Amino acid sequence: MNIKSFRAKSMHEALELVRQELGPDAALLHSREVPRRGLMGLLGGKEIELAAAPDSNLKSRFEIEAPEPIEEDLASEVAKSEVEKEVNDSHDEASQAESPLGDESGIDLEAISFSHSFFGQQPSWSGPMLRVRERLIEADVPGEMADRLCEKISSTVAGESATDEAALVDAMRSQLSQTICVGRDIDDRLLFPRVVAAIGPTGVGKTTTIAKLAARAKFDHKRRVGLVTVDTYRIAAVDQLQTYAEIMDLPMKIVSTPMEVRNAINELADCQQIFIDTAGRSPRDEVQVQQLRSLIKAASPDETYLVLSAPSSSRSLADAVEKFAPVAATSWVLTKIDEVGSLGSALPFLQNPKLPVAYVTNGQDVPHAIAAADVEDLVARIV
Repeated sequence: MNIKSFRAKSMHEALELVRQELGPDAALLHSREVPRRGLMGLLGGKEIELAAAPDSNLKSRFEIEAPEPIEEDLASEVAKSEVEKEVNDSHDEASQAESPLGDESGIDLEAISFSHSFFGQQPSWSGPMLRVRERLIEADVPGEMADRLCEKISSTVAGESATDEAALVDAMRSQLSQTICVGRDIDDRLLFPRVVAAIGPTGVGKTTTIAKLAARAKFDHKRRVGLVTVDTYRIAAVDQLQTYAEIMDLPMKIVSTPMEVRNAINELADCQQIFIDTAGRSPRDEVQVQQLRSLIKAASPDETYLVLSAPSSSRSLADAVEKFAPVAATSWVLTKIDEVGSLGSALPFLQNPKLPVAYVTNGQDVPHAIAAADVEDLVARIV
């Protein structure tokens, strides 16, 4: 089977090229946006690259339909001829390479990975390994990370296991287990932190997380617990924590300045553990983040949790981790894992040794819908 590469200024034009060259029954295996060739690419110009095969028995990742005819003026005809020249050049290069898939080519996957196709190469992985990669992609693991993981497994697994999908999955899980970084469980009876604070963007579940941790400390470990909230931006959030405090019969202090935070902790001196809830801040608002930094510095917590939600995109997670860095969180909590099918998008952050994941939450139930992060459980939610 030959895999051919097509480039055009738009998906519309690229599909037309595939249809003209390979026919409407061609299978589209891969698409991505790439820099344009020549000077335009250096200036930020983009175009669409498609990888297609003439084998109609393959399951296409896209439907190829004849594009509706459009009227073109002289300028667009000139532009089109230039694009077609570049595409024809790429056809000559791509047609020299044969697909490494062999009899396994019937699987539905991105046959050309990002990192390999960027350099004009094709991965020499077996069909089972390509299916493992497809599972990673379907779990929202970033493409380049999936490629690196597959390269790692391909270089370490030999013999019959190299073509056994189940064995490759086990090897992948073992590899992931070695890279995920888990923080300490604050339930430790002897080394538990006295002051614990939660920070993070709005809407990620900080108040509920604080309530869950406080309930575990009081009911499961029989500790004297106090609550502090500096969430004066949203009255509803204060009311929510106040309700939890009344239900659990816990003392609670409402503060708004760094000095009041310090005084509140002193007033709760007879408590074995103090949990601090903070106002949700936009990661993009540097003033709010600096205000939060001052509050946390005054509280001087033993543990500061950056609370992030699983449904967030990788970009949103990365943005939050970067923008809240001045507050110096010691670990993080991943909430709402029950709202997503997999945790692949969070994998890059689960591998950060400077910010290990301490807890995961899976619902609103207080105190039961929270658990200390477990490596095997996290891996199982990825692959």
